[in-house]
Amino acid sequence: MVDEPLLIAAKDLAVVFRDEAWEGEKTRQLTDTALDAVKDSGLFSTLVPERFGGSEVDFHIIPQLIRELAKGDTSSAWVTAFLIHHNWQFALYPLDTQEELWADRNYALAPATLAPTGRAERVDGGWKLSGRWQWGTGVMHSQWALVTAIAAFEEKDEMALMLLPMQDVEVVDVWHTEGMRATGSNDMIIEEAFVPDRRAITYQQISKREAPGQIASPNPLYRLDMLALLSLDATATSVGSGERSVELFTERLHERKLMFGGQQKDSSTAQVRLARASSIMRTARLMFDAAVHDLCAPLRGEPYPSPAKRVRIRMDCAHVVDLVKQVLALINDGAGASSHFLDSPLQRFRRDVSTLSGHILFDYDRAAELQGQMMLGIKPPSGTLF
Repeated sequence: MVDEPLLIAAKDLAVVFRDEAWEGEKTRQLTDTALDAVKDSGLFSTLVPERFGGSEVDFHIIPQLIRELAKGDTSSAWVTAFLIHHNWQFALYPLDTQEELWADRNYALAPATLAPTGRAERVDGGWKLSGRWQWGTGVMHSQWALVTAIAAFEEKDEMALMLLPMQDVEVVDVWHTEGMRATGSNDMIIEEAFVPDRRAITYQQISKREAPGQIASPNPLYRLDMLALLSLDATATSVGSGERSVELFTERLHERKLMFGGQQKDSSTAQVRLARASSIMRTARLMFDAAVHDLCAPLRGEPYPSPAKRVRIRMDCAHVVDLVKQVLALINDGAGASSHFLDSPLQRFRRDVSTLSGHILFDYDRAAELQGQMMLGIKPPSGTLF
C-alpha cells in the first residue's frame, strides 16, 4: 500500500521531470525548477526520523515513489532517489550529528560514495581525510558530502563512512556521458580535511546494526541492509523507465503510419513486439516487488533477511535492470527512426538505463557469482559487501 498523498506528489513531480529533462541533459545536472519541485514535495524528508521533523515512512513505499518519478525522467529520479537514501544514512550517525544536519530543515543534501578511494589518518578528536572519489550523484546541489575511506579503528583498517561539509570538497567537472547526463555525478577531491569522531561510522557497525543511530532508534527501518536499500532505490529508476517506455510505444503504434500504407498497430510484428516487451516488463516488475517485500520483512515484525537472501536481492536487482534493457531494445528496434531524435523520451530512456546498468550495484557477473557461491555453500571472499 503506497501513501496516497506521496504517490500524488511523485506523479506530479514526474511531469516536472519530463518537462525539464532536455534542459537537465544540456546543463548536465538537475535543473533549479526540478530541484525546487522535489524540495516542495516533501520527498527528501520521507526517511528522516520523526524526531527531526521527517516522515519516517516504511521503506517499501520509497521504491514505488521512485518508480513513478522515473516515468518522467530517469536521471532526475536517480538523483532524487539517492538524495532520499542519503538522508536514511544520516540517521545512522550519533544524535548530535543528526541534530547538526537537520537543525534548519527536515532534510539535508549530500552525495555519497561506496568505493573507499580515500584514506583517513587518526588525529586528536577525529580524522584527517584525503582522497578522490568518483560518482558523486547529487554533488551539484549539496551542502554535505558522504565518502567512504579506509581508516584504522583500534589499529585495524576498516571502511568508514565519513561526513563533512561541502566547503571542504573540491568538485571536478568530469560528467560528460552518453546517458544519465542530468545526474551531474562529478568527482570530489578532499585534501587533509578534519572529520570529527561524531561524523565517522564504520561499515562493520552498520552491517552489525550497531551504528549509533541504529542503537538510538527503535524503528527497524534504520537497521535494514544499507546496500540492499540503495540497490532497490536505484533499480526502481530502471523499472519506471521501462514501464513508461512500454506506454509510449503503445501510444506510438496507435499513431504511427507506415510508409507504404496502413498503421503500425495493425502490423502483426509490431503486435508481437509489444506483447513481448510488456511480458518481460511485467516479469521485471514482479521480481522487483518481491525483492522489496523480502527486504522489508523486519518492518512486518519478521526476521532480518539472511546473507543468502540479501545476495539474492542483489542478484534480483541486477537481473531486473537486465530485463529492462531487453525491453528497451525491443521497443527501440521497433519504434522507427524518428524515435532516435533527441527530443524523443524513448531514446533518452534507452541511453539512461544502458548507462545506469554500469553501476557497481548492477554488476551482473559479480552478483551471479555471489549468488552461485551462496547456493553451493562456498564462502565469499573476506570483505565482500552484499
